[in-house]
Amino acid sequence: MLHFIPAPSHEEGDILKATRALVDSRVRKTVLEDDKNCQFRREYFDEIARLRLHSLTHPKEYGGLALSHRCYFPVLLEIARGNLAMSVSVSVTNLVQGAVAAYGTTEQKDTFYRPLVEGKWMGAFSLSEPQSGSDAAALRLAAKKVPGGYRLSGTKVWCSNAGSADLYLVMCRTSEHRTKGITALLVSKDTPGFRVGKLEKKLGLRASTLAELIFEDCFVPDSNRIGKEGQGFEVALSQLDAGRISIASVALAAVIESVELIWKWGKNNQEAFSAHARHTMATHYAAAQAIYLAVWEAAALRDQKQEVTQLASQVKLLASELAMRATSDAVHFMGVDGVNPNFHVERLFRDSKALTIVEGTSQVQQLVLVREMDSLFE
Repeated sequence: MLHFIPAPSHEEGDILKATRALVDSRVRKTVLEDDKNCQFRREYFDEIARLRLHSLTHPKEYGGLALSHRCYFPVLLEIARGNLAMSVSVSVTNLVQGAVAAYGTTEQKDTFYRPLVEGKWMGAFSLSEPQSGSDAAALRLAAKKVPGGYRLSGTKVWCSNAGSADLYLVMCRTSEHRTKGITALLVSKDTPGFRVGKLEKKLGLRASTLAELIFEDCFVPDSNRIGKEGQGFEVALSQLDAGRISIASVALAAVIESVELIWKWGKNNQEAFSAHARHTMATHYAAAQAIYLAVWEAAALRDQKQEVTQLASQVKLLASELAMRATSDAVHFMGVDGVNPNFHVERLFRDSKALTIVEGTSQVQQLVLVREMDSLFE
């Protein structure tokens, strides 16, 4: 099995071994079935959570393991090697944990954060709306202030983990100011007036749920507001860096899996596995290793609480686009076997396309980097 360097510490190595054992014994065995049936298995998430793999970096006092991001992102990669969709679901619930940890009160941490970290609850992060995908500040879900809380009326779309989650972090509009008019609210799955709408049929990441959220005069108490009123956009942005590094880790799993799969396939198809194919896939592996080192550095910066926005956009852009190239080439070189689901690479190809979209499209990442370069060369 191919592995990235640098090597983890002893404790991190034990965590990665436990992750790999769980993935190989459970998640990987049903990945084709789950992809075909668009089935999310909550029992797998619960097993991942029992090992605290979804909350590695969170404090022990709330049930986490208080380990580094240099351990967490490789764990996501290992989960993704078994099923990219499951790893994305784990990443999304971690974003909700991160938001409550950063902006929640002591009472909110006891009420919401603890069950998320302990794995009793699964989280969903809802920002997008039909008219506000890449332009998140254009969201319109209305949250009218009333005595004791807010009444929500409207819809959200493309919410990952929708229908599977217990707690939803929802960004809604409390005033007309483009960014300072957005407020973050926590909505429990059984809140009156709230329901999950149509589940989306997707090209990739089929084994994780994606759906619209519908609010019909839904009352959410003040105690469920994360941060101040009007601080919701800041809350949402605070989690984007972690989300983008997470997706980069998942994308690197797609690259490494496609390289391994085609090499194993080539043992029985030596005439078809040409020198050109070998050289191309070896180059993809080399690129993946280089990007992984950038992810490793991004993880270190997160641990040091340093600025990482530019690097997060870089690794998300490069890793997801590399995953598209590597999986596309694997499908091409394997010919008819490449489009056969039993050989897995066509699933990796479909999943990789989704990775160029989630947590900000490749074009959004390019925009982030262009703005940075414009400021550098004024």
